[in-house]
Amino acid sequence: MNKKPLVSFLCATYNQKDFIAQTIEGFLMQKVDFPIEIIIHDDASTDGTAEIIKSYEARHPDLIKGIYQTENQYSQKKSVWNNFIYPLAKGKYYAECEGDDYWTDPSKIQRQVHFLRNNPEYILSTENANILFTDTGIIQPFSCAPEHDVSLEDLLIKRRFPTASVLYRSEIIEEFLKSNHPCFDTAMWAYLATKGKIHFNPIISSVYRRGCGVTETNKIKWAYTSEQFNNTINQFYNPSKKVRKARNKTLFFDFRQGWKAAKVCGDKVNARKLLFKMIKLSPKFFIEDYLKRKYQFYVNEKIRPALANLKIKLASTKKRSSSERSNPIVVSLTSYEPRFKTLHLCIKSLLNQSFSADKVILYLTKDIEISSLPKNLQMLQSKGLEIRNICENIKPHKKYFYAMQEFKDSIIVTADDDVIYPKNWLESLYDSYKMHPSCISARRVHKISRCLDGSAAPYNTWTLEYRGVEPSMDLVGIGVGGVLYPPHIFDMNKEYFKKENIISNALNADDIWLKFMELEENVPVVWVPCKTPHPYKIDDPALAQTGLENENRLNNQNDIYIKNCEKFFKKKL
Repeated sequence: MNKKPLVSFLCATYNQKDFIAQTIEGFLMQKVDFPIEIIIHDDASTDGTAEIIKSYEARHPDLIKGIYQTENQYSQKKSVWNNFIYPLAKGKYYAECEGDDYWTDPSKIQRQVHFLRNNPEYILSTENANILFTDTGIIQPFSCAPEHDVSLEDLLIKRRFPTASVLYRSEIIEEFLKSNHPCFDTAMWAYLATKGKIHFNPIISSVYRRGCGVTETNKIKWAYTSEQFNNTINQFYNPSKKVRKARNKTLFFDFRQGWKAAKVCGDKVNARKLLFKMIKLSPKFFIEDYLKRKYQFYVNEKIRPALANLKIKLASTKKRSSSERSNPIVVSLTSYEPRFKTLHLCIKSLLNQSFSADKVILYLTKDIEISSLPKNLQMLQSKGLEIRNICENIKPHKKYFYAMQEFKDSIIVTADDDVIYPKNWLESLYDSYKMHPSCISARRVHKISRCLDGSAAPYNTWTLEYRGVEPSMDLVGIGVGGVLYPPHIFDMNKEYFKKENIISNALNADDIWLKFMELEENVPVVWVPCKTPHPYKIDDPALAQTGLENENRLNNQNDIYIKNCEKFFKKKL
């Protein structure tokens, strides 16, 4: 360490005692074949952050250099980077990491230095990172982009990578500080992009912590921060028409989000200000956006559902035609008395498919007499509907439990009883099955969010109606959209196919129980691309009072079922 450092690790921190040790450990874990230095600036923390830095400095005096302020510099509008950190740094390359972020890959710095050494036309190397949401513990990649060069226009439109991911040539810093450009990270990366190329590597090598950014107060603050950033871009970079248009669109939506938040908070002053800013920014776009949102609401929530209901009521019912498929297709559903009045509409939509099933079967509990069902439902038996009143009351599980046992060699497609399925519904599921014969195909899927340790995050943080096309064990097929199960994927002799285990662990959560069955058998789920993952509801106000979705999701009941299943299956989701 008597040699001049090749790389300076630079860190600014303030009141981050819960995180700073992990940041420093990320520095110390780096495996490099060149000298380094670690410079950490503490801006007069009051929570013990400085003491933690000093303890590391005492153990690594030749490596770590602490800068300890007695008065907070930020509050005096003094840049700690310009005045304290950069003047002390001696490396040919700088790697930055704020005191609440951290590096996770011990080869990160070695890899980035190697790239810049071998590619002199590049001025900055960046890599992908995980975002860690500190309020939920969920992680997700910062970017899904492949390896590429990041252009100046890319950076001016939106942020492309976090600070903890970068390593850049230090030679340009002196020029940057003299340029009078604003000294915040994205503005600096943009300046560097005017001096050389920027390389993005999709390897995830750091973690970027993001706090509770969805509070209403933070939305209001962010609207003004976004405006300031927009003004800076326009002042210093003379962006192209394309960039200005993209930035103004982003700013408009930030204003709108802040305006809505201000209304929720009862903050009339900021609500008026942000509404005025929206209109002033682009009167034309304000009107177009308002009309578009109103149009989409009425079309998607009112007109299309009403037309779907009217169409199925007026439609005649096709008679189901037989086929000679080697693996017959059985559409299976269940219902109960409060839904019998409108059930015929759902089943008509299943019988009127452009691609016919070999069987459409309604499974009911033993106590229901077929002769007591509504006449319009009984009449559908002449069109191919089969009704089985053979079931124990295992609630939504009835729609797959009996069909899979009765038709072991068949493709089982499950449906719900309170929606109208589009004509191409079954055909789309079958087309997906032909492409992915070893996967479960579903038109509506949720994606499990993950915490940093890999465990499943709470259900209400999952990505609902996920639209990625790759099969995954992290996808959960949601029954209302329709789910296709290939033959022989489950073992009917296993404990998970015993009624008493279903009843005691997840009686009202068939989607979750099935997900654990899929984990047990290592069967992935694939999304079936479609415009309406959730079919239109049958128009009957009484149906809204009978569903399980509100109880399970809104009351966090799903998380209880998940815990039950993890215990029963001895397997983490």
